[in-house]
Amino acid sequence: MTAETTASQAEPSQVKDVLERAVADPEFGRLLLDDPDAALAGYALSEVQLLLLRSLDEEDLAKLTPENLEEFFAVDSAVYTPEDAAMVQQGYEIYDDEDLDD
Repeated sequence: MTAETTASQAEPSQVKDVLERAVADPEFGRLLLDDPDAALAGYALSEVQLLLLRSLDEEDLAKLTPENLEEFFAVDSAVYTPEDAAMVQQGYEIYDDEDLDD
């Protein structure tokens, strides 16, 4: 199985599994922040999923609860362009606060 095959077969539930584990297991959450490659080893994740999970910071994990996990998981089902993925990888926010004001 090639890396391309693995990425194309990535399952959205894997992101949820990672986030649920980070909520339930503080040691895993710490590993996800400190060494995301080690924490995510063994999960079948696409490049975009990996970028999103690698971009989590301590504040993001502190906000995760079993009650709001679905909100965080919903980002996985969004459609991202390569430009969006590059922005996530570089740590930029896609939207400014002004973009979200009505």
